[in-house]
Amino acid sequence: MLMFFLALGAQVVLPIVLIVAHGWVRSASASALWLRVAALALMCWLLALVGFWALPPWYTPYFFAALAALASLIAWRRWQNRPAPASRMRRHVEIGLAAVLALLFGLQISAALGGRQLPVGTVDIAFPLGDTGHRYLVVNGGHHPMINAHFMTLDNPDFADYRGQSFAVDIIAIDGRGSRAERFLGGSDPAEYLIFGAPVLAPCDGAVIGAEGAMPDLPVPERDTERLEGNHLLIDCGNFIVLMAHLRQGSLSVGVGDMVRARQPLAEVGNSGQSGEPHLHVHAQRGTGTEAPLSGEPLPISFDGVFPVRNARLQAP
Repeated sequence: MLMFFLALGAQVVLPIVLIVAHGWVRSASASALWLRVAALALMCWLLALVGFWALPPWYTPYFFAALAALASLIAWRRWQNRPAPASRMRRHVEIGLAAVLALLFGLQISAALGGRQLPVGTVDIAFPLGDTGHRYLVVNGGHHPMINAHFMTLDNPDFADYRGQSFAVDIIAIDGRGSRAERFLGGSDPAEYLIFGAPVLAPCDGAVIGAEGAMPDLPVPERDTERLEGNHLLIDCGNFIVLMAHLRQGSLSVGVGDMVRARQPLAEVGNSGQSGEPHLHVHAQRGTGTEAPLSGEPLPISFDGVFPVRNARLQAP
């Protein structure tokens, strides 16, 4: 819960404060004003790339961009109607602060854009979710920690047992309003979340080499910190293995040794394991076994040729 409020402050409260201050505080010079405009534009772009928009919805950065444009118009008029020129010190301080913010936002955007490029060695799998009438939103995806929390396990020896998930993708479902639950804030019942019960499909032609389906679906936001993957399936796709995790209790229709075909229904999305709320976790790896299903050599994945990155909105085929 603390992390939620910290994220809310960074993604919502701070941008609103900066936008209001931009419109309210009269600029010291035209140069400073345009630097402030540039900094806000970069901020909105950065939020659209890296923000965790399960709540509030994914289009929030675009709303901020509209507010920033309005604040910029107000700031321009206030500068034109200034009673007297500002001091040189005031002009230099304002230009310096705006330039620093613009530079910081720009550097973060560059890093995030790099993490959205298709990496070498990506393996392509079928989209692992069936049609529910809702769109799907990627909440973790890409190869930079700014857009994929799993990526922090790649080179950290403390997370060697979980390194196989470094390129993992986490997916939720959203409705036309961008909401991921029946109620705006969601509730403790996992069935309130739109992705709960969505059909999970085979990512490839292959064999089931690991299966667990008896673990309970936990109330939101409870987590099982012992069995991180919860109910899951391990599918041997030939040159690599795909793990699909946090499945619904009792929903598995296949078991170890079964052969599956790509897009065959296998299970349903649940909220088992270390899952703060219902979502599907998918990752590919090499060199793992059922005893340590998260410890293989991680592989980037694409879905039917599409590289899934944070805030991408996907539709089932």
